[in-house]
Amino acid sequence: MKAINMASVRANLSEVVSKSSTEGESYIIHSRGKPKAVLMGIEEYRSLIATVEEMSDLESYGMLKAGREDIEKGRTKSVEEVFGESLL
Repeated sequence: MKAINMASVRANLSEVVSKSSTEGESYIIHSRGKPKAVLMGIEEYRSLIATVEEMSDLESYGMLKAGREDIEKGRTKSVEEVFGESLL
């Protein structure tokens, strides 16, 4: 994530938006030396919102936490064990 001041955003808005949308660049926009806003591409924003929503769902969060614990403790199965054959 890059920091950029308000004057630079105004002068280069098209370029800044283009880099956000095509290159995935994110910016913290500063005004008078203080962070005021964030600019990011729409796909990154959608991903962030989806993650926040998923983590806000206590049932989903519990399942994710349990899955991570299973992985850490080696309680996993191979693709072959789950599906009975290799997927490749």
